[in-house]
Amino acid sequence: MRLIFLRPTSCLLVFANWVAFLAVSAQIWLQANDLSWIQKLHWGSFLTDLSGLVDLTEVTSGSVWIAWLLLSICFSVVLLGHMSQNDVHRKLAVAAISIPPDAVDLRKDVIESLPEIQEKLKRLNRWLV
Repeated sequence: MRLIFLRPTSCLLVFANWVAFLAVSAQIWLQANDLSWIQKLHWGSFLTDLSGLVDLTEVTSGSVWIAWLLLSICFSVVLLGHMSQNDVHRKLAVAAISIPPDAVDLRKDVIESLPEIQEKLKRLNRWLV
């Protein structure tokens, strides 16, 4: 019951996160007038810049933007993986419930072990060919 509630809520939160992220990115793009600001970010050292949060020192906005991007991607991948995993489990459960075992398959070894039935099966196969 709890997962049924969390799925729409988590989808809505991830969607709202992406909307906010794209709105902030658009605002930065409008102020910079081009996309060269993405190349100017410190992609290799953004984690070192974020360590300033521990010391309560100044943190660059580019490092925060990179961390937000990476966390948004991670949350989206986890949510999609969780949803696809639930779908697979649901399909397997439906398949297990909806397909009853065939009576012939259950008694196949017994049926084929009798010589009279083997002879009838051979004759039937000859007629079909």
